[in-house]
Amino acid sequence: MSELTHPAALIELGRVGDEGLPIRPDPGFREEIDLCRRWGFDIETAGDRFRLRFDDEQLISQWIQKETPPIAWDTLRAEGFLSLQSTNTQARLLAERGAPGGTLVFAEEQTGGKGRQDRTWHSPAGAGLYCTLIVRPKQPQRFWPLLTHVASIALVEALRGLWDQHVFSSPLDADIKWPNDVLLSNKKCAGILLEALWDDARSAAALIGFGVNVHEGSVPIDLTGNATCVDAMAHTRVPRRKLLVQYLRHFQICYLMFEQGRHADVLEQWKRRSSMWTGTHVFIGKGEGRREAVTCGLSSLGALMVRNADGNVETLLAEDVSVSRN
Repeated sequence: MSELTHPAALIELGRVGDEGLPIRPDPGFREEIDLCRRWGFDIETAGDRFRLRFDDEQLISQWIQKETPPIAWDTLRAEGFLSLQSTNTQARLLAERGAPGGTLVFAEEQTGGKGRQDRTWHSPAGAGLYCTLIVRPKQPQRFWPLLTHVASIALVEALRGLWDQHVFSSPLDADIKWPNDVLLSNKKCAGILLEALWDDARSAAALIGFGVNVHEGSVPIDLTGNATCVDAMAHTRVPRRKLLVQYLRHFQICYLMFEQGRHADVLEQWKRRSSMWTGTHVFIGKGEGRREAVTCGLSSLGALMVRNADGNVETLLAEDVSVSRN
């Protein structure tokens, strides 16, 4: 299964709200309701109606759009899927067809989730956030790599916002690892993938994909030593939609900073939330070619600067960087 859209019944339930939909006798409607239930949506029967029980967990397009404040765009446009190969791939198709900035693609699961450098992102159904946001920046394209920094800042702030709202009882130990990982207690819980469409300057778009391990089961067993989920660190079940809406809010705030040309401010915001941008011993590359260096700042475009063993400073654009724990 490469693509499975949200059933029409689920879309209608999300739109109608508490009063629900009248129970209809046609088999197709019943099949859609049963499909929604199999995918974990909390649908109940109330008298002669089907109703989608309201909570902060379920990813319903209409609810996400209603709860996300318009800050950087007039309104959010959310397109939901039960299953996709990749939200970035679907977002690319929509962007090529003219989807406006502020379009969100999300899925309950991905069968071929993308990570950096052709890696995959484990995306089991209902366990995490698998999303791609389409934006159409007005800034020169050489600054677009800073959108990865915007996205990682937004996620750290979203987690802080949930603590402020008492979703969990103590703040999380969040950190940003250059260029695209968000860590909780030194374990990866989220990754960001930035792709760009530059074929036509008038229709250029940036695709900001982000995957967040939220619930138990989102982390493969063989990665539990290096990765974690939000629930495990918060010691409670954190509602996915509430986290997503917080993320979209903070993304817009920082994105406006980017669009206003305040790139130095974006970098300063990122530095405040990262422990590794200066004075951190790191390994660059993998395998036999791996070498040691010490971080010593960021370039004006967000590239990582490191001091090699010979004392020379090097600017890294997209290399594999891991932190030395010794």
